[in-house]
Amino acid sequence: MNPSEEIRALNSVTDLIENIVNYSVCMLPDNKNEIAKTILPKDHISKKYFFILYLELFAGVNREMIPGKEDGDSLIDILNKISLDPVLNENPKDAIALKKATNEFNMWISTEFEYDIYSANIQQNIKIKLTRKDALYLIGNKSKHTLSRSNTIIKKLVNIYKESGVILEPHNEILLLEDIDTWLLDDFGGYHFTMLCELCSNIYHAIHEYIVPVIMYRVKKVDDLRYKTDLPEYLIKDDEIFEFHELLGRYMRPWLPKIQTWDALNKKY
Repeated sequence: MNPSEEIRALNSVTDLIENIVNYSVCMLPDNKNEIAKTILPKDHISKKYFFILYLELFAGVNREMIPGKEDGDSLIDILNKISLDPVLNENPKDAIALKKATNEFNMWISTEFEYDIYSANIQQNIKIKLTRKDALYLIGNKSKHTLSRSNTIIKKLVNIYKESGVILEPHNEILLLEDIDTWLLDDFGGYHFTMLCELCSNIYHAIHEYIVPVIMYRVKKVDDLRYKTDLPEYLIKDDEIFEFHELLGRYMRPWLPKIQTWDALNKKY
C-alpha cells in the first residue's frame, strides 16, 4: 500500500470513529482522562445512528478510493495490513498497538453465539445461532432501511432462522423483521454497546500511538499560533497533502476517552 492510500485509510477510520463515539451520540464522561466503564447511547435515534455507521468499519472498501486494497478488505482489514507493513512511521514497534486493536476487533465480531428468543409474530421459541458480525449487519441495515428496501435483510434473517431449524411459511418471513428491533437492537445491541465503543476507542488510540512520532518529526512550532509541517517528498498532489495535514491535525488534539468494559458485560453472546 502506498503512502497516500495509507493516509486515506487512517483518515477514513478516524473520521468514522469520531462520528460513532462522541458526545452527541454517546453518554461519555466529562473528564476525558477518565477511563469510561459503561457507555450508553443518548437516545433511541442515536442508538440507531450508531449501528448504521458501525457497519462501515467492516464493510468492503471501494477500490476507487484505495486501489491497493484486496478483494473484500474492510477498513479494519486495511489497518491491520498497515500495522504489518507501515509506511508513514517505519518503526514497527509503533504499529504494535494497531495490530493488536484490529486483531481484537476482527476476532470479536467473528465470534459465533447462540441465543434463545421468543419470536412474537410467529409465536415460536427459537435458539438462534449467528456471528456477532451477522448481528451487527442485521441491526445496522434494519436501522437504515425502510420496509420497502428490506428484502436483502429478510433473506439473510430467514437463512439464519432456517439454519437454526426453524420452519417458516413464505408469508410469515416478513414478520421476522420485528425480531431485529426487539432481541437484537435492544438486547444484543444494548448489552454490547460499551464493548463496541471500546473496540473503536482502542483503534483510535492505536492510530494515535502510530501517528505521534510522525507529528513529532514533521510538525514544528513557529510561534504561539502557527505550526510548520515538513511534508514527505512523496506527497505531491494537493489532495494527498491536504489529507496528510488533516491526519496529523486530528491526532495533535486527540479527544476520545479510553474505554474499558466491565468484565460482567463480556460473559454472554
